[in-house]
Amino acid sequence: MKPIVIVGLGLAGACTAWHLWNRGVAFRIVDSGKKGSSHVAAGLIHPVTGKNCAVAEGYAHHRAEAEAFYQYGEKQIEKKLWYPLEVVRLLGKAERKKLLSKFEAGPAAEWVIDMDLNESCRGDIAITLRGGARLDVAEFLRGSHAFFCKHGLLEEREFSRASSDTLTILCEGAQGLMRGSPIAWKHRCAKGEILTVHAPSWCQSRLVTGRGWLVPVGEDCYKIGATYEWSQLDEMPSERGLCHIENIAKHLGGEKYTIRSHVAGIRPILRKSQPVAGMILPDVYVLNGLGSKGSIHAPWAARSLVDHLLDGYSLPSHLSLAHYFDSLRQSS
Repeated sequence: MKPIVIVGLGLAGACTAWHLWNRGVAFRIVDSGKKGSSHVAAGLIHPVTGKNCAVAEGYAHHRAEAEAFYQYGEKQIEKKLWYPLEVVRLLGKAERKKLLSKFEAGPAAEWVIDMDLNESCRGDIAITLRGGARLDVAEFLRGSHAFFCKHGLLEEREFSRASSDTLTILCEGAQGLMRGSPIAWKHRCAKGEILTVHAPSWCQSRLVTGRGWLVPVGEDCYKIGATYEWSQLDEMPSERGLCHIENIAKHLGGEKYTIRSHVAGIRPILRKSQPVAGMILPDVYVLNGLGSKGSIHAPWAARSLVDHLLDGYSLPSHLSLAHYFDSLRQSS
């Protein structure tokens, strides 16, 4: 096989690199050093998501694969990355009639530990779920960067089209989707803003979701988010975003906190926040579209692409680039 060049060392590129490293395949990474959404991501993994409280297809399998993958990464870079968490899903009065039944029967009910139907002071009821986790994405990327630098596999520069003697995997995230090169994507990239706060009085050890989310990250600090902005796709924190997330902080945590940081990034989103992978030109492949669930999607999506390249396995239909473009044609 031709030597492989991975373009981009965000979550998609790092996971692809680790799969290739584990397989003993020759590769190198080219990274511009520009920080994408992976570098500010909260790394949340939880079983019941979205306004409709749905469980993603294959969640249990993908979570198990992600846990094993990141624990392998912990051993390689000698840093803690994976933090299992219980999840508290809050339901307000307006949501209960529509959503409570989903936790009583069906896929969501399989993840329920407890249901507290007594209203809190905020008028919410709380449903406790198993199967959540947090990936320290920033630590994973820092450790991966240092590891591959140490082994002489990382070139920090802008990418220019490799020679025909190499096989290229583009893992460029939102920058690649918005640039539209080498093909025009129909993307739904969204800007997201996140706060990190210090709040010793909150004493919360679980991931809390409902009209936003709050997750403990250690030393009485919490990440809180997030906003979705589809029109102004820059990576600058905004006053509007700050106001929105502070409302989430007060609802989920409380009034007493000190802001440590306020960051923004652009999520690479295609179709229903599902990743895509496949060949876009001869000897040029892509892995992109990880979206807001990248921490759970990246390990299996990167492994599927590597298995396709090295062993000739077919890409899962819901991951394949061909399926993505078929869905666009059918919807047009």
